[in-house]
Amino acid sequence: MAISDQQYQDWLRGDNGLRVVLVEVQAYSAGVVTRYMSNVPFVSEPGDTPGNTIYDDIVMAVPQYKSVMGEQMAGRTLPSYGEIVIDNANGVRDGWLADAWDGRPVRIYLGSVGWSKADFRLILSGVVDDIIARSADQLTLRIRDRQHLLNGPLQTTLIGGSTANADKPVPVCYGECYNVEPLLIDAAARQYQVHDGQIDAITAVYDNGVGVAYTASLAAGTFTLSGAATGRITADVRGSKTAGAYINTVGDIISRLLQERGGMTAADIDAASLSAFNSLCPQVVGVYAGQRRNLLDVLDELIRSVGGWYSFGRDGKLRLGRLDAPAGVPVLSLTDDDVVEGKFSCWSRMLPVAVYRLGYKRNWTPLADGGSASVATARREELKTDYLTAKAVNSGLSPMFVQPLEPDQQPSLLVLAAAAGAEATRRAALHGQIRYRYELECTTAPQQLELGQVISLQHPRFGFAAGQLAVIVGITERPTDNLITLELWR
Repeated sequence: MAISDQQYQDWLRGDNGLRVVLVEVQAYSAGVVTRYMSNVPFVSEPGDTPGNTIYDDIVMAVPQYKSVMGEQMAGRTLPSYGEIVIDNANGVRDGWLADAWDGRPVRIYLGSVGWSKADFRLILSGVVDDIIARSADQLTLRIRDRQHLLNGPLQTTLIGGSTANADKPVPVCYGECYNVEPLLIDAAARQYQVHDGQIDAITAVYDNGVGVAYTASLAAGTFTLSGAATGRITADVRGSKTAGAYINTVGDIISRLLQERGGMTAADIDAASLSAFNSLCPQVVGVYAGQRRNLLDVLDELIRSVGGWYSFGRDGKLRLGRLDAPAGVPVLSLTDDDVVEGKFSCWSRMLPVAVYRLGYKRNWTPLADGGSASVATARREELKTDYLTAKAVNSGLSPMFVQPLEPDQQPSLLVLAAAAGAEATRRAALHGQIRYRYELECTTAPQQLELGQVISLQHPRFGFAAGQLAVIVGITERPTDNLITLELWR
């Protein structure tokens, strides 16, 4: 009989002795092969996927699942590392060191002795970083989460041909961007490129800040000047319109970047998470890359613009979220009985912010002199600066704080003044009081919590005596026991 999700959770909570860990990992050894391993002897049943498969009992240790937001709790999560230790007594698997493992998928399942493979649950889906032999009788597979696959160039297509720009990458533009510097691809024809595919619009072209005539080819992401250029050429662009669909929000742009630039598919993105994030963060943004950029860096710029974060879950799918004050109905309630004695600490305090400044409507090509003398004074000043500024002040801040924070202006890819003002106000309010980050080790069933969820904790220490809500900003789980390390923020 199939094991239901509730039965599986009950099993995890119980004192169930040995847990069976199944590892399926690919490598290239005269072709792509899948190697099946376990910590105990295991053979899948005929109806399993894969069926009638022997899992060699050679796994000596498995990686922990770890997902932690960075110190600023925005952008990418910290890389999750771990290791699978494999028995290599007498060098029987020395040949594995000659195989190619890097970037290959690995999936780890957890279940009980006597279960069919179909009743096991996926607890980690990642990629292999490399294989090493730290000792004569062991091999070690270093494992990373799938974020590792995105640590590469945003643009891989070069202009080509015989022009001076032949070896430069084709620019890319997503969303709404102002004063970008296009790449000259045909000097004789006065043709420039702003994106390597269909775009929605080129709304203006400038020569040293002065609007000039042009003809756009939206399908190719190019435009042609009507006359000779005399200064620096820039343009206002509404970018990527793949298959006729123009997008300009953080969630949709990230989704398209992963599929067009990151080698992933829609199935690699948690659809419910993306939908919820799009509803929460519908602001118009734009990102342009005229030079070589790293894909992860661009994803960070996008998500940080709305105070958000992204991570890859246990199932290997990308999830998006935004840090907000803890509120609502908690997904789990913990008490001091659930916390391991002596394993609760408050290791970080964030002082309140008095003034928050957020840059918006990025000028992608600042002109030191403000452009041509014929340009209006206000426009010249705008052309000199990188960003316009939205400012929010916490006027009601308690006088008990002698030195409240007034951080430097934070950059963003937001476009509209109203949206930037609202986001600056939201962040100022969010950080207008002391915020804390805690770490605790607790005994609760693993595989049921996700980053960004809200839990309730009642504990005699650190202000939790009456019970408080907190946001999960870090999770560390060990597959073979019920001890979980949580990082909380409130």
